[in-house]
Formats: sequence, C-alpha cells, structure tokens
Amino acid sequence: MPTNLNPQPSAGSSELLRCVRPNALRLALVFAVLSLLLRFAPLPENFATFGALSMFCGLCLQGANRWLVPLAVLFAADCIGHFLNIPGMGFYFMPAMIFNYIGFAAFSLTGAAVSHIWQRRSFSVRASLSTLPAGIVAGSALFFAISNFGAWLDPQMQYAATWDGLQQCYWMGLPFWRSSLASDVLFGMGFVGSAYAISVWVSNRVRLWA
Repeated sequence: MPTNLNPQPSAGSSELLRCVRPNALRLALVFAVLSLLLRFAPLPENFATFGALSMFCGLCLQGANRWLVPLAVLFAADCIGHFLNIPGMGFYFMPAMIFNYIGFAAFSLTGAAVSHIWQRRSFSVRASLSTLPAGIVAGSALFFAISNFGAWLDPQMQYAATWDGLQQCYWMGLPFWRSSLASDVLFGMGFVGSAYAISVWVSNRVRLWA
C-alpha cells in the first residue's frame, strides 16, 4: 500500500526538492499560519515573513499554489489589520496595494526560477542551500523595486510625480529594505532548511514503520 499519494518529482529534480515536495503543501500551510501570527507580533518595522513565505511557495510548491498560498495569507492579514483598525495595517491606497501584491507574486516567481535551475542541474542539498541566499536576495530586490513604485504612486507619500520624485522614493525606501532583506534571508533559509529537516524525519519514520 503506498505511503504517499502525492505525485513525486521527476528523477532529475534536485535532492532537496525531491525530499520536500511530497510534504510541501502541508509545510507551506504551517509557515503561512506562522507568518500570519508574526504579522501581528511586535517585530521591527518591515521585519516580516511574507517574502520568505513567497519564496518557499515558489520554490517548493507547484501550479497555482505557488501564488495562491502567500497572497491569500497576505490578504487575510490585511483584512484582520483593517477590521481591527491596527495602525499601519489593513487596506490603503489601492494602486500601491496592488503593486505590493504583485511584488510578492514576483518573489514567488523568483522561487520558481530557482527551482527550475536546481532541477535542470540536479543540485545536491548542500549546493541548493548554498545558492538559496542569492535567489532570496534577487526576489527581495525585485519586490522592493515593484512595491516602491506603488509607494511612489500613493499621494499620501507626497513624492513628486517626476523622475526625481521616483528616485527619491527608492532612496528613502532603502533603510526599510535593509530590514526586509534581513528577514527575507533569515526566514527564507529557515523555512527551506526546516522543511528539509522535517521531510527527512518524516521519511525516516515512514521507513521505520513500513
């Protein structure tokens, strides 16, 4: 009797993905709940887990779940923040909000691109984990570029609707990105590393009781 009904990745997949993907959706949902809880924790400004969650989902999930899981959790957090009237949380200028969501979708796309590279070259676990930070930094930079363009459009931010105003918006956003980047790398490596460790433990338990 099969122990896992989930489809297995192809033989060319990287060792890490081959191990994690049978449990990836369950793990992504656990990380999603954690991200939602931490959104309302007293963390430093812009120090959050949504970028890391987007990266993990893009990397380890397949199909529409790569985008649906992180965006659904982000929307849930915005709804909670709005209805509880928490300062700095909830719904705001719609074009800026849309660009923020597009930025996280782009972060997931970066994870999918890293997954594709790993599978084409059949990366080992060590090689995967050593190259992962570069992918996270790329996704974080892409999110920064997209979301800050949305911030420039927001009249409440009071940036001039000129090239100089756009440059100023990105320049002023750099200190906030440093905090985001730190959390993206920390939680991104933590999510992927713990997902691999948990998957190895589950696999060993299944073999033990088979």
